[in-house]
Amino acid sequence: MKSAKETYQQNISQYQGLLRQQTQTSHRLSNMRLFISLGGMAGAIYLYVRGLHSFAAVIFFITAGLFIWLVRRHQKVNLEKKYSAIMLNINQLSLARLSEDWTSFPDLGKELLEEDHPYAVDLDIFGKRSLFQLINTTNTFIGRQKLKNLLLDFPRERSLILDRQKAIEELAVKLHWRQRYQSEGIILSGTGSNPDDLIKWALSPKDLFLNPWSIFFIRLSPLITISLIILAFVLPGSVPYFLPLSFVLIHMVLLLASARKSAGTFAVASKYKDHIKSFSNMLQLFEQEQFHSPYIKRLKESLKNQTHLPAYQQIRILEKAVDMTYVRFHQLYVLFNIITLWDFQCQISLERWKKQCGKLLEGWLKTIGEVEALSSCALLAFDHPDWSWPEITPGLPRVQAKNMGHPLLPESRVCNDVEISKPGEILLITGSNMSGKSTLLRTIGLNLVLAYIGCPVCAEKFSSSVMEIYTSMRINDNLDTGTSSFLAELLRIKRILEEAQKEKSLIFLLDEIFRGTNSRDRHTGAKHLIKKLSRSGVVGLVSTHDLELGDLAQENNLPIRNFHFEEYYQNGHIHFDYKLRPGISTTRNAIYLMRMAGIEVD
Repeated sequence: MKSAKETYQQNISQYQGLLRQQTQTSHRLSNMRLFISLGGMAGAIYLYVRGLHSFAAVIFFITAGLFIWLVRRHQKVNLEKKYSAIMLNINQLSLARLSEDWTSFPDLGKELLEEDHPYAVDLDIFGKRSLFQLINTTNTFIGRQKLKNLLLDFPRERSLILDRQKAIEELAVKLHWRQRYQSEGIILSGTGSNPDDLIKWALSPKDLFLNPWSIFFIRLSPLITISLIILAFVLPGSVPYFLPLSFVLIHMVLLLASARKSAGTFAVASKYKDHIKSFSNMLQLFEQEQFHSPYIKRLKESLKNQTHLPAYQQIRILEKAVDMTYVRFHQLYVLFNIITLWDFQCQISLERWKKQCGKLLEGWLKTIGEVEALSSCALLAFDHPDWSWPEITPGLPRVQAKNMGHPLLPESRVCNDVEISKPGEILLITGSNMSGKSTLLRTIGLNLVLAYIGCPVCAEKFSSSVMEIYTSMRINDNLDTGTSSFLAELLRIKRILEEAQKEKSLIFLLDEIFRGTNSRDRHTGAKHLIKKLSRSGVVGLVSTHDLELGDLAQENNLPIRNFHFEEYYQNGHIHFDYKLRPGISTTRNAIYLMRMAGIEVD
């Protein structure tokens, strides 16, 4: 079986070749259009001048027919070319994800970050070198929100996590389908903007254009007006001029009276024209694909309704109704509108669609976004077949990991084993600066997030119960509120303690607690905090430079265990192996690091 890298490289080569062929075909069709149009018109003019009018007419119509066929063929080839370019780019980005190049992806999702979230800031969920930056392939606004919600508010029900896991596992092997689905979100510009206005419009019908008598008048009046105008020109004097003029004036008054309300409808239609086409294409791909996982099958079932038409076909009806409104941009539209009441004809079509499907639109868009979010997660499963599918266990808080690594670090990452198997168990992690303490905490946290959203984890083997995740790692001053880093940390710790009292299934990750105060207060405060957390029954990891905290492991009634990282010195340089070992750290490197930085220490 080919590796992900080999598959992406093969796809890149394939789409590069296809793009070259399509570019050549596009140029050839363009030249043919020019040749046929010039040659055909020249031939028709020549025959006409020679008096061969019938032959000239035949040549003219053949030329016009060929030209129209070539235009449509050219448009089709250019669209295929656009798809090929997008698929090429998707595979190039996918290949970049297998190396450090993904850290240059511009979409960091910073606007999605919630600063007071229990773990998002500390675990690099959004921002530079974040989980979102690595996996995000969403293109619609709702897809982006769905992925955000999944990363920040994972499901707490074990059964739902396992269902998502099966869905992501199934999507992982459907590489071409996922990329094709992604391309539909990219193909049309502007699909990433918020569809709230479209949803609100769909939920606000206008009864006037659903009234049978209004529809009867709007359909009949233009027919009478056109008939009277034709009779007035074909048979002069047979129709008094004021009759067609009266109908025209009535039409003008009606259109002017409704202009403001109509403008809102047409503004929405214009704004979301490309979105609607993209939505219908994405739904078609989803509805026509065969899936077996229960979670995705339920998503497909949610699209069905009493009309018995697939959702994508119903959105195609809306697409056609919106296309009708684009006549409004023609130079002669004002005259055409006055005669035909075209604004009203369009609104009848739009209102009929809203009556049938308006309440369903938001659900359809949520399904599109949900599939986008699941497809983003499926990237990890396809790209990293060596990662394991986590076992989600019922019962008390626990986590067990074998050869677990940080999912955002390169393949050279160092992996460790971690096990927490009883309520109240806390691992105290000691070690010198830069030895890997904070990275271990983030490794645990990120892999738990991946496990809970249904993804594979960066470990040889991984099992965990479902736990709330709370962290206190990156604590900064807040100048706006006048909050010092120490106070901010205290508030964070208070929140964790409050949650620990009411939620026993919780894991906390604390990095260098109470660093903003003196060593004696830090030791006393940390000691009482760790005891309190352990006795509450929650589990967690605490990294610290305070080696004396290791004495807590000697207290019989506390399930606290000591682990540490080490460094070694070779040829005047400091080295870290980032391997977790039992016991308390016995090494210190602050003075050495100061000297390495060029700071003389007496």
